[in-house]
Amino acid sequence: MFSLHNLKRNMATTPKVVLIACGSFNPVTNMHMRMFELGRDALNKTGRFHVIEGIISPVSDHYKKKAITMNPLGSDLAPAKHRTHMIKQAIKTSDWIRLDTWESEQSQWLETEKVLTHHREALDSRYNANIHPTPTKRRKKTKTNEDEVDNSAPRIVAGSEEPPVLKLLCGADLLESFGTPGLWSDEDIETIVGKHGLVCITRAGTNPQKFIYESDMLTKFQENILIVTEWMTNEISATKVRRALGRGESVKYLLPDPVIDYIREQRLYGVPDK
Repeated sequence: MFSLHNLKRNMATTPKVVLIACGSFNPVTNMHMRMFELGRDALNKTGRFHVIEGIISPVSDHYKKKAITMNPLGSDLAPAKHRTHMIKQAIKTSDWIRLDTWESEQSQWLETEKVLTHHREALDSRYNANIHPTPTKRRKKTKTNEDEVDNSAPRIVAGSEEPPVLKLLCGADLLESFGTPGLWSDEDIETIVGKHGLVCITRAGTNPQKFIYESDMLTKFQENILIVTEWMTNEISATKVRRALGRGESVKYLLPDPVIDYIREQRLYGVPDK
């Protein structure tokens, strides 16, 4: 007979997962937040995983040069101090998603594989800790725009518990970008998909399975790719949001209200004067 005790025991033995989303978050939108909820539900429903944490990792300001080369619209990347502040506002209503500013504080743009490797090592360190750290050592806080950013989750004393699996949360556009010549190295794709794993949020009408089939590399590691279809279609493009903001048009219900307020206060993305 099902019981709460059995549920807790199953959760304790089921492999734990940390979802991480990398990107510019320029600005963070409701769809970015929605992706985390979709990914967690899909993984938990498999019965093979238990999602315990979500991490948002925005790129550094040095992504500008890379973005401008790849896409002229990348030139309007807001400074990291603003993007991280908007993310903090967006996650205030979440009890499992956190902002990590390590990537945004780097002095150069980093490939996604390097970011995942950093967080994999950080998770291993947390779960292999021998003692509880003192509060001052446990949390590294930096002043950013008059707010405190907590980059660290609580450390966990080692025991029988295995470190969680780290999986990259992304949209179908990132999955398909693996096929763009020269954009990703085969080594990075193999590390991201083969070593960590991918949770891809797609929309109805797309065919990511076909794209995986046509890629020898992705087919090789297809067991590490979970495709999640968003049936309640809510297409929100950060590029179009920035365009609407610059034209003085409403973006309500596309972004969290505190994010909209902050954009207008700071006059980001060409928002016209009231």
